[in-house]
Amino acid sequence: MKRATPVLAALLLSALTLTACGNDDEPATGEKATGEPIVVGGQAPSKGAAAFPQSEDGLKAGEWYVNNVLGGIDGRPLEIDVCQGDGSPETAINCANGFASSGVPLVLDAYDLSIGGAVPILGDAGVPIIGMLAGTPVPDAAPYGDAFYFSGPTALSALGSMTVLEQLGKENLALGVTDAPSTHAYVDTLMKPIAEALGMNLDASYISSTGANFNVVAATQLSGDPDVTGIMALPEDGCTSLFQALRQQGYDGTIFAGSCSQFIEQMGADAAGAIVQPRLWVPLTYDNAPADVQEDLDAFSEAMEAIDKGDQLSARSLYSFALVMNLVDVLESIDGEITPDTVRTAMQSLKDFPTFAGPEVTCDGEQWPGLPSSCSREAIFFEVQEDGTLAPVDEDQVWTELDPSVIPS
Repeated sequence: MKRATPVLAALLLSALTLTACGNDDEPATGEKATGEPIVVGGQAPSKGAAAFPQSEDGLKAGEWYVNNVLGGIDGRPLEIDVCQGDGSPETAINCANGFASSGVPLVLDAYDLSIGGAVPILGDAGVPIIGMLAGTPVPDAAPYGDAFYFSGPTALSALGSMTVLEQLGKENLALGVTDAPSTHAYVDTLMKPIAEALGMNLDASYISSTGANFNVVAATQLSGDPDVTGIMALPEDGCTSLFQALRQQGYDGTIFAGSCSQFIEQMGADAAGAIVQPRLWVPLTYDNAPADVQEDLDAFSEAMEAIDKGDQLSARSLYSFALVMNLVDVLESIDGEITPDTVRTAMQSLKDFPTFAGPEVTCDGEQWPGLPSSCSREAIFFEVQEDGTLAPVDEDQVWTELDPSVIPS
């Protein structure tokens, strides 16, 4: 999205530097940050059976970009103190206690499924949580001011996926998800009721995070003769393994891939026709993205290369990177000391705020009924093309405003 901010200025500098240097692989850098760092907390799902290390990669890339290209936040370096979650509430609680005692002004939630355990502790300590999206409904319903999520609530993914499949005329869905207590609740309280309300049947398959036989999972999904197969949420390698198994067993229909993207390169032509639902414009949309979004994606790729993670350009790493870029603009808007209270006030004042590779958002607590942490109700959907790129499912209306009233009370 367009924005006249320090982030945009640095993006233009980066673009000019890259143009001048031709094929030079060295990352473009600006004035480096100096002085006392601004230390913020960060919780990422880096460990455990359902780990997503790309989430932490995105935070590190964002930190590098802020300090080496943007020149810091008002000249000061950003330091993200990452607590590595392992999926357990106990670890999330320990992380939250550490953040509360260390005096950080905010905690970045890098899409950690166990963040719910941290919410009451950080709320009592007055430390706001800021994320792109939550991995559990708990922070979505936190009191206004305790948490803020730029791309909307957990329910947005559920409602968005069912909305686009209903718009495509699908009726019988067979979708997989990582087997965990939180995902059972997600399916039972959100996915299935929404599907039913939209006139569709959803058959959920729960997939072990260790040692899953994806040929068996694929055969189980196909046994009900669905018109859509795929996933609700799985790690990138799980998505690829399942989708390959589906194609190998002769399925040539629509695959719903959620926010997975790495399968596209690995599957080649077999990936064509799959529907993906990221929260933002992702790297594979580059050829079909507006110019300002292309600048955002260039910055993301450059930063990931700089930290030697250029092969991990996933949706999760992008979400974390975009989160840090949005944070820069928020913190730059604060006149005076950066504290939990000034951060909270700055977030609450965001109106029609242009986000990194995303829509404009407003964090007034009124965007989603009953979920005051949500700053958006807009979703975006793409279809995999024959050449491996992504194009909007609806080119005339790229961002779709969802109707939360479809979710049964």
